[in-house]
Amino acid sequence: MLSQVDFSFNPEDDQRIVGHVCYNVNEPFISIMGTSMVSIVENNPDIAFVFHIFTDGFSEQNENYIQRFAQKFHCTCTIYVLNMDPFHDFHIKVARFSRITYGRIYMPKVLKKVASRFIYVDADAMCVNSLQKLWHLDMKGAAMGAVSETSDAVKHRAGYLKLKNGKYFNDGIMLIDINEWEKQHITEKCFSYQCEPKERFLGQSQDVLNLVFDGQNYFLPKEYNVYGGGYHAPSDSVFIHWTGRRKPWQMVLTDFDAQWRKYNELSPWPTITNILPIKKPENYHDFQQWGRYQKDHGNMAGYIKGLFWYSWLRIRYKLHF
Repeated sequence: MLSQVDFSFNPEDDQRIVGHVCYNVNEPFISIMGTSMVSIVENNPDIAFVFHIFTDGFSEQNENYIQRFAQKFHCTCTIYVLNMDPFHDFHIKVARFSRITYGRIYMPKVLKKVASRFIYVDADAMCVNSLQKLWHLDMKGAAMGAVSETSDAVKHRAGYLKLKNGKYFNDGIMLIDINEWEKQHITEKCFSYQCEPKERFLGQSQDVLNLVFDGQNYFLPKEYNVYGGGYHAPSDSVFIHWTGRRKPWQMVLTDFDAQWRKYNELSPWPTITNILPIKKPENYHDFQQWGRYQKDHGNMAGYIKGLFWYSWLRIRYKLHF
């Protein structure tokens, strides 16, 4: 680790339980993470939060925003800048991603002196309900709890990785028991998968963690990681997770997208105001969905606008391909 920056604004007489939440982000995703953090504190006023932010670097501007966040929401934010050299030999399947994604496998080593468990959250996930049950969940001696992927993804990815238990989880939301993690040497086992050819994997840190646990983690109820931005989300959903290419900071197509924008307005970072998808031919389906969403909310002009761009971009897409 290279450095650590702390901002603590918890009330001195705070009687609430303490909840530790972790993120790993690179500089471009810090503002997106900020909205996720807002969603957590807004839905959990009965918890005193300590946010642990693992990154490979940050600007002075983002440091100021994080300090303002801690002050506004009366919580603690600690920024850890990791030395990325030890992570160099982990594969990167998608070139636009940073190796900071592997920071999640090192977090327990850092937090074991200050916490017994924590929740890891992807920056593109939004909390919409209480976390009280999760804090007190009995994981039956497992080092980590996560939600299973969809049945098709489990079959495909578990088969590709040749997992003995035939199970596969999504690592976007994880509940970590630090003592068990250390006892089972999870971090060390993850590092044993360095220098493997990237063809061995379909993903990145998620595949490595699934190889290490191979079904021996605790499987959380699905409401703790609702994929795809919350389509057909159960009423008791806790985390909405935008796992696909479409993100709520790019466009507003659903009520959960709109809810994300409300939390974004409350964050110290600049508010995102665009609601339309980017006008590219490959996005023509998004405009159809956007138009339907406008119609469902009584905006017929928006519906017509969406259909126009859907038709025009679809023609351009079909001509190109």
